Formats: sequence, structure tokens, C-alpha cells
Amino acid sequence: MSDPEELLRRHYQEVFNAHHAMLQARRRQDPDFTLESLQAFLKDAYVQAENDWLGRGMLFETTQAAIIAAHEAVLAEWLAEEQEKEAP
Repeated sequence: MSDPEELLRRHYQEVFNAHHAMLQARRRQDPDFTLESLQAFLKDAYVQAENDWLGRGMLFETTQAAIIAAHEAVLAEWLAEEQEKEAP
């Protein structure tokens, strides 16, 4: 059996990949999904992460970190695309 750290790394990557793909698909398919809605989700996610008064455990924390990272990656990609559109 793999060590716990390796399992968490794999779990993180799986969650990140799934959310990244879902967000990219949503960008293509949902006209109501905007940069502002993505930024609002991130703001709320960071507040929730800081409110860890129950001690959620490593698996939950890893999942949340991967979800936030996927949203941040899509946000960075989206902003870069917007900058390219504005460039002369």
C-alpha cells in the first residue's frame, strides 16, 4: 500500500484535474459563468478555508486546496486570454 502522503498527492491531482476540466467546460457552455462569478467563488472558498474551527482532516483539506487551485488556474488562464485580446 502507498504511504499516506502519496495517496494525498494523487487525490489532490485527481481533484484538481477534474475541477479544472469542469471549469473549462463551464466557461465554454455557460454564458452566465463570468470572471466575476469565478472570483466570488474563490473569495468564499478562502473564507471557508480560514474558518476551520472544526479541524476537518487532511483529506478534506487536500480536496479543498485542489479545488481552490483549479479555480485559481482557470482564473489565471482566463485573465491571460483577456490580456491577449486587449493587446495591440
